[in-house]
Amino acid sequence: MKMTITYEHDVPINAFQWTPKTYRQPLHAHASLEMGLCLSGTGTFYFGRKQYQVRQGDLFLVNNEELHIAQSDPGDPSRYLFLNFDSSLLMAEDPALLLPFSYRSANFDNLIPADSPLAAAAAEWMQTVERELIGGEPGYKAMAKSALIQLCGLLLRHYHGRLSASRQLSMKQSANQTKALAQLVEQRYRDPISLRDVADELGISVSRASRVFHETTGRRFADYVAMLRVQEAMRLLAGSDKQVAHIGFECGFQSLATFYRVFKESTGISPVHYRQTLGLEAPDSGRGPDPANSENSAARS
Repeated sequence: MKMTITYEHDVPINAFQWTPKTYRQPLHAHASLEMGLCLSGTGTFYFGRKQYQVRQGDLFLVNNEELHIAQSDPGDPSRYLFLNFDSSLLMAEDPALLLPFSYRSANFDNLIPADSPLAAAAAEWMQTVERELIGGEPGYKAMAKSALIQLCGLLLRHYHGRLSASRQLSMKQSANQTKALAQLVEQRYRDPISLRDVADELGISVSRASRVFHETTGRRFADYVAMLRVQEAMRLLAGSDKQVAHIGFECGFQSLATFYRVFKESTGISPVHYRQTLGLEAPDSGRGPDPANSENSAARS
């Protein structure tokens, strides 16, 4: 089952505490990357066919492809602190930070045990992220992002040392190519752009571009372009009085119907509703008829 993750802040990070059910629920995956810290109790954490017995202080890494679910022990229910975050945060800082999450499921140990120095250090950074997002003090978004980057830097150093020299070189090359791809997209996502366009500009094949981009970010190229467009639309909806339709086209969407569809898929609400949730009035959204009912609703960006 594929879950849709929405973010409570305009920085794409969620921090929340959760107690799993005492029975096993269906496995799920999601586009966001995730870390789970067991704060108390015991239980089991399932990753596909793998399973781990959980104790207080254990830390788990979850990428954006692996099916997973946690379960509590009925006699001692577990409670977790989870961080969900979008790969674009790490991509913008240093694509190498994504490498701990670019694992192949069958050969990867998702558990960082409670008695390891890494788990203790990571727990502090995770709790800092949670504290900043909940507190909402001035500068909290930058502080939360900074703490997350520090945490992922620790993970990179930990996992990098476990890789063979050839694997390190391969992953570094993939990260560098992905960074170059992402930089081109970030410059040109407001215009019509295809994977072939950027692959040709970088002098690599389309298949290579597609593969390294997905392996590093966990996203298809088209999904990454759509994400950048939605993020820019959110910024403009919150920080300008431009008409909704104008914002959609300015951000690179080729039809109003596509803008509404992709925005709602990403955020769970329409652009107009998003602006309303911010307490902003939009007496003239420029929206026209509801795109969901138009003949263009199947149009693609």
